[in-house]
Amino acid sequence: MKWVHIGEEIEYDWYELRCQLSQENNLQIFLEALKNQKLKYCIDFGKILFCRSIDEGWDLNLLEEDLLSGPEIPCLSDGILLEMKDTHLKNRVQKFYPAPIYHYQVQGINFGIDVLTEAFPIIKKLD
Repeated sequence: MKWVHIGEEIEYDWYELRCQLSQENNLQIFLEALKNQKLKYCIDFGKILFCRSIDEGWDLNLLEEDLLSGPEIPCLSDGILLEMKDTHLKNRVQKFYPAPIYHYQVQGINFGIDVLTEAFPIIKKLD
């Protein structure tokens, strides 16, 4: 499995996550910084296919065990929003879903979340 840092717009800090999932499966994840409390972001995934909470830390995402066997293990400072490449979760769903999909992880200080979607997320800085 490969991972790619895609959170260039999100300034480095430790973030607490809050999620809002509508009845239409539109997912927004709100980030609130712990160090610089002025930093607040919203990651809008739009309509998603799937999401699940994962416990804090890469080693607790048991479906992606091979993430730990690579030469470089990503850590929270590598990014808040990551696009996961060639994962077990994405490959399983892609077998039955005809359109291309993306697997993202958002890592917060309180928990992380896996997201499968057809679209790229929109990152908005909040006031």
